[in-house]
Amino acid sequence: MNRLIRKTEEHVYPGRTGRFAAAGAAGSVSPAAVRTFSITWMAIIAFFALAFLFLWNTPVSAAKKNLSGVEVMGSRKQLAGTFNDQGQIVMNVYTKGKGGSSAGYLNSSTLNTLCSGDQQKTIVIPAGSRVELTNVVYLGSNTTIIADGATIVMTSKDKGILSNKPEAVNYRALTNVKIQGGTWEITDKKESCSVMAFSHGSNVTIDGVTILSNYQSHAIELIAMKNTTVQNSTLKVQGRKKKKSVEEALQIDVAAPKTAPVLVQYGKKYVKGQTCKNIKVLNNTIEGSRGVCANYATADGNKYKNKFHENIVIKGNTITGYSAEGCTLYNTLNAVVKNNTITTYSTRKNESYSVGLNITIQGKAAAKKLNKSKVTVSGNTVYGYRQGIQVVTQSSSRYKKAVLKKNKAYASSKSSAIVTSGARSVTSKGNSANKR
Repeated sequence: MNRLIRKTEEHVYPGRTGRFAAAGAAGSVSPAAVRTFSITWMAIIAFFALAFLFLWNTPVSAAKKNLSGVEVMGSRKQLAGTFNDQGQIVMNVYTKGKGGSSAGYLNSSTLNTLCSGDQQKTIVIPAGSRVELTNVVYLGSNTTIIADGATIVMTSKDKGILSNKPEAVNYRALTNVKIQGGTWEITDKKESCSVMAFSHGSNVTIDGVTILSNYQSHAIELIAMKNTTVQNSTLKVQGRKKKKSVEEALQIDVAAPKTAPVLVQYGKKYVKGQTCKNIKVLNNTIEGSRGVCANYATADGNKYKNKFHENIVIKGNTITGYSAEGCTLYNTLNAVVKNNTITTYSTRKNESYSVGLNITIQGKAAAKKLNKSKVTVSGNTVYGYRQGIQVVTQSSSRYKKAVLKKNKAYASSKSSAIVTSGARSVTSKGNSANKR
């Protein structure tokens, strides 16, 4: 976080008083006194210079006990925020324009100032505030945003709200980030974007947020992410839905040129087919054209078709797809889908878009990984049309084991409610197949 920090209280600096002032008045200052005076002032100046450098470079967590009341200045010397007693930076929210800049521009600039850099920091967006933005906010690592009770609104078209600019691969571009609470909204009801989009990072948690997107957009997009959790959140849609829209509210994506084109600008090493690992989706309400999808690089032809995600957990959610599947896991090795209610309302009832829970291998996985692969589907209620639940393959690769227990599956016909041809070994117990 590149910032200018200043104390709100005034410091009292030593002045020429007492013995030195009296000696000066008498015109009898000795050479030794002058040298002592000079050395003293040099020491004082050096002390304050070192103190300023310490404040400038010390991570918030290290200095937080002493920073209460310290102001953080943004661009154009605008107030960005103030440290509270907990060492958190409380954002200064602009509700009116200033100096020829709109409130949206000032708020965007303020959040970019506060969230940049990789030192540890916690930003508080005040409860009850409405924060209008005109530009995307890019996060650095070690950033926590607490937005409980606040509403953050992107007023520009075709823009999301939070993202990162990857400067490393191997899940190191963005680490140790938490987004807590708040309503995150785009006003554009037509154009596509990703309200929150993070790539090539790890240890990211999105907790207790409400995201208002549209049918052509992603509420959350995770591209080549690891150890990332989305929990206790509500992802909603607005605007007019289209019959053939397939954009998922929560996308778990592959970093490939055509599948994730936003990353091409950063260089070829960021679009080499990197996939997601250890993703948890827990206790959310999710709705979109498609609810949740672990994607494969279909737009890139066969080059990245054999890239697989690993270890995805979908648990305790209510997931709805209005024009495509409720939940789809393509090319995912080792997945748990448990205790969810999953529904599709797709009108394309004879196509895969109308499957409630669609787990499909599209490419060929390495034999070593396939021999350890397992899919567990348990305790779900799933409403589909062509199929309710399917675990299938479009290649010669098949899961080593699929376990389906205590699911209630609905489809256009009872016989197609549950299909499990994509695994070498299937354990099925306590499931019910029903006609929808």
